[in-house]
Amino acid sequence: MFEGILVFVAGLLVLFFGKHLFWLAAGLIAFIFGWQFFGNLFGTGIFALILSVVLGIFFAWLAVRFFRIAAYVVGFLAGAFGFPFLLGLFGIDFSWFLLAFIGGVLGVILVSAALDWGLILITAWVGAGAVLFGLQQQDWLTISGTIETVIFFGLLILGVVWQASRR
Repeated sequence: MFEGILVFVAGLLVLFFGKHLFWLAAGLIAFIFGWQFFGNLFGTGIFALILSVVLGIFFAWLAVRFFRIAAYVVGFLAGAFGFPFLLGLFGIDFSWFLLAFIGGVLGVILVSAALDWGLILITAWVGAGAVLFGLQQQDWLTISGTIETVIFFGLLILGVVWQASRR
């Protein structure tokens, strides 16, 4: 129960202020990626949760100390989480590890091509996903795949527009 509320609030912060709160975005992105990665390796037990929290804290620290390096790594992690998620919205279910790798490479390319816009897109992407995940964890929102896709892209566009207007 508490997990859903925490993810929802963190998702809202990252969705609207991710570029300015990059340390929070980096920590949340690393946590989400770790939860997916370690969950696929070890199952979604306490061990995966502890590893994911440690990874999130480490990346929040990394974002404060080494911004540019953290931006590239977070671009990779966000792409690795986001690409399989995006394809899943359209019913494409393939090897998670392969899709995560492809998405990670795309995330690094996005951040390296345009750091400012790359961070805005990545943080809005992760924020929108976290908001939806938090709502679903709380059972506040029971929706079909199509409506979920529309809400996700609506939140994504709202987050990008909001962050871009405050550059």
